[in-house]
Amino acid sequence: MRIIYEDLRKLREDVTRLVNEDKVEIWWWHIKPIHGIIRRHEIISTLLYGAPLRSDKEIEGRYVIWSRFTEDGRLLRVVFQVKKVNGTRVVVVTAFEEE
Repeated sequence: MRIIYEDLRKLREDVTRLVNEDKVEIWWWHIKPIHGIIRRHEIISTLLYGAPLRSDKEIEGRYVIWSRFTEDGRLLRVVFQVKKVNGTRVVVVTAFEEE
């Protein structure tokens, strides 16, 4: 079940806590075939320090965040959700380089 946040500050707090607890699931099967140069630490850095944090325009309960905290300064977009199934975790649905 996807958790929906009205307060993006609360979302940021929860994401930070979950990342620090290593409760992150990355859908590599979706990312690697198309965006193979994305690395785990770049996604984690984006979740922790990226901005701005916004709600996805199309899918309720999904959120988008950007960051240049990549090895070569690329702008990275990470799309994620917070799910509660056998515990709560951040699920990274996709991540890709912005042009």
